[in-house]
Amino acid sequence: MVVKIKSHSNRIQVREAMQYVDKYYNLDTWVSLSPVMVKEAKVHISPLLDSGLNGDHLSVAFDIRMYHIEKALLAGTGIKSVSDHVKNIRLIAQYLLTEKASVHQVLKKTSELKTIMSEEFWTTATVQEMEKYRSSLRDLMQFLVGSGKKKFDIDIVDEVDEAEYQPEDTMIDIRTYREKVIDYLAEHLESAVIKKIHNLEPVTNADLAELEYILLHELGTKAEYDEATNIGNLAAFVRSLIVLSQEAVNDKFGEYLSGNLLNSQQQEFVRTIINYARENGDVELTDMVNSEPFNNYDLNEIFGINLPAMIAVVRTLHDAVQVA
Repeated sequence: MVVKIKSHSNRIQVREAMQYVDKYYNLDTWVSLSPVMVKEAKVHISPLLDSGLNGDHLSVAFDIRMYHIEKALLAGTGIKSVSDHVKNIRLIAQYLLTEKASVHQVLKKTSELKTIMSEEFWTTATVQEMEKYRSSLRDLMQFLVGSGKKKFDIDIVDEVDEAEYQPEDTMIDIRTYREKVIDYLAEHLESAVIKKIHNLEPVTNADLAELEYILLHELGTKAEYDEATNIGNLAAFVRSLIVLSQEAVNDKFGEYLSGNLLNSQQQEFVRTIINYARENGDVELTDMVNSEPFNNYDLNEIFGINLPAMIAVVRTLHDAVQVA
């Protein structure tokens, strides 16, 4: 599927979004996507994209059903996992053949419609075949609209009075606590304390006090926080949602990840430690003994005389979210 920038997009919106386009153009950004980064991409990148699904809503709906089937085939989950979509595709083909056969465009595609309507086709269908029929038959969906239905224009005069209570007075926020935090972080990535956590810089007591006010008072309560996560450290919780800057990782641990100090197995183990801290917000030396996947390995055997390097990595990651 071809993805391209919409030609009719608002130019100002595009200019404002270019910083995010540049960010996600960099392959290093995709090493580890946090929940906040996913939210950021949806908000700032998705509006700029054209899925390539051209045509009326019925053609697009047909595309989507076919894509769901193709995805199932690629994932190896089989046709049965998308049986509802298959059933609808077969019913569409049946309807076009029985009710719209006199339409010239439908008549030309009779053979293809009979194929996708048959049960035999779906027992051996491939992604390539699905894509061929999707592309060939999608324009026929315009003929699914029935004819002969009358339309009525109803003109009702109504008086609109200003309500005593405005909508914002009764607005109910249906987001979960975690969703509120993710939305907040996505909008405040440039704030000083969030940038510190993102860039692996040590936090202070003042930083933690600010996080406490935001997380436990502004966005919710301590009870909501405890229900949403088992991470007791507020800075570590934030880091689990925004992850670490790849630039900061390269700067802090470059000699361990790409230098000659460690061998390939040791470098891979260091990457595992960093990813663990990204996903869980923190990592401690006790995790090297008690937590998976580290407790499955003999650290002395892996690192030998380079064990202090591994310890330095863990302490750097841990100390950044602790107040001395």
